Amino acid sequence: MKKKVWGFIGLLVFFAPIARADLNYDPEPSIDKGALVYKDHCVLCHGVAGAGDGVLPSKIKDYPSTNLLAKPKATNLAEIKKVITHGGTLPGISGFMPPMGNSLSWTETESVASFILLLRENPKQAAELSVEGKTNADASSLKQGMEIFLGQCALCHGETGKGNGRLSKVINSPPPFDLTSSRKPDEYLQQIITNGGEFMGRSKHMPPWGNQLTPAQINSVILYIKTLRN
Repeated sequence: MKKKVWGFIGLLVFFAPIARADLNYDPEPSIDKGALVYKDHCVLCHGVAGAGDGVLPSKIKDYPSTNLLAKPKATNLAEIKKVITHGGTLPGISGFMPPMGNSLSWTETESVASFILLLRENPKQAAELSVEGKTNADASSLKQGMEIFLGQCALCHGETGKGNGRLSKVINSPPPFDLTSSRKPDEYLQQIITNGGEFMGRSKHMPPWGNQLTPAQINSVILYIKTLRN
């Protein structure tokens, strides 16, 4: 029996690299990967160039500073990675900063930390990379929609769409919408995601995503939102 078990484990070890290759597994960190991670997880608060002019600080009164360039609390790669991983659980870091240790891979953490350093050293180059990253996704998919939702929407709407995200504690007039109870058609969802809540006569705290997401990415988010419905 033991031989059979170890034989099976041996096969798993042998074929693991092949499976990873089939999934385009790439363990090497890079600035380009960091730009994509930053766009998907950080722009909402920190802004395209890291100056703290993201959508949420501009919409929510008394939002803590999200400027990554002026008097940064994390000044080297190791400190930046620590903040990314542990977020507001660290002393001196705002509670609005979510810990991303469980949602980002090692490669993604290394990459986005390097990208943040580039933001400080060459803001123009870094900003161009973070904007260009949105053109990489030209096909809609449920997986892509889930990744975008968890990176950019869950902060308000919650990971399961129930309106209980981290910012629901401060956004309360009105609170983030419970997407599990929504039955709006695709056309409506496309409009409110693209143009924002205020444009549609809804919450002014719902930012417009038309300048940050491609049509394919917006369609992907719609696909995922519909899976959250009760």
